[in-house]
Amino acid sequence: MSSPDLAIDVSVVVATFNRAAMLRETLRSLVELETDGAFAYEVLVVDNASSDNTPQAITEFAAVDRRGSAVRVRGVREPSPGVSHARNRGVGEAAGDWVAFHDDDQVADPRWLAELVALAKRRSALVVGGAVKLKLPAGAKEPSARYLRQMLGEKVGMPAEQPFNRRQIPGAGSLMIDRGVFDHVGLFDTDLEIGGEDADLYRRIRAAGYEAWYTPKAIVHHLIPAKRLDSDYMRWTAARHGQHVALREFLDWGPRKLPLVMAARLGQATINYLPRYLAARLTGDRDGALAARCLMLRSQSYLAKAWRLLLHGEGQQGAADAALSLREGRERLVGGQAPEAETPPRLVATGPQE
Repeated sequence: MSSPDLAIDVSVVVATFNRAAMLRETLRSLVELETDGAFAYEVLVVDNASSDNTPQAITEFAAVDRRGSAVRVRGVREPSPGVSHARNRGVGEAAGDWVAFHDDDQVADPRWLAELVALAKRRSALVVGGAVKLKLPAGAKEPSARYLRQMLGEKVGMPAEQPFNRRQIPGAGSLMIDRGVFDHVGLFDTDLEIGGEDADLYRRIRAAGYEAWYTPKAIVHHLIPAKRLDSDYMRWTAARHGQHVALREFLDWGPRKLPLVMAARLGQATINYLPRYLAARLTGDRDGALAARCLMLRSQSYLAKAWRLLLHGEGQQGAADAALSLREGRERLVGGQAPEAETPPRLVATGPQE
């Protein structure tokens, strides 16, 4: 917690695991944030039991001559594995009245936090989020299909300031919440190992009556290593999406209405995604074919998870859930097992946004 002589308005929480190289890029951007003299912020890194040199990276930026515009940079270690455990530890340790979340594989635009603070004041909102754009390896081609970019983390289809809604939801990579909201709706669900913990939190925020606002001016850039552009990674991500969407809709609609939603999802896959896949294959549109295939896989994963939820409820985790564990999947598919393996790409700006 904060010392009595420190006045901190916003705590920027960064949960990290075995990404020391990327973390340095992240911290370099976070200590260069503009504040317009309107607020003071700290950077709080939650090391989720990393085995690389993450502690050294935190120590480097905690030095007085490296912390830049931040009041301080500090780290805590959270031994329980999983991003929800790490983010919840961050909320508990945060000194600010506001908690902003930023991922360890992103770099923030200098105006990122100032724009979130301004949006919260302008809209009298207790939950605000911003834009995510992609930073690809030098020479890599930006995926042309919208869904592929969404799976890589880009926020698409939101060109103007607007409230979030059931379809357009905030992600925890660019999100700021008044800490009192957590007292009302609870923290991140630590049982959601396949991901979707931010969507679940927003579901509870929305159900509690809070209006969350988005601004395209608060920008973070998601660093995309080359391995994340592989089709295997895309398919794994699509399957994860299907599972956590199924859980969210089970909690939203309940077991009586969920079969109707399942039928609509099946119809969508049959009438929309399958023809799109066949058309893309015929025209040689590789991105379009991969996107449609991933959408069909998402539907398949959704239906399988929804069926298990109807039979067993939300408490039972099956083998398919374990296979889609966010932490274990990243280790296997992106190469996080070796220290420093997920190094940041040499950055180039992506092309025009849709």
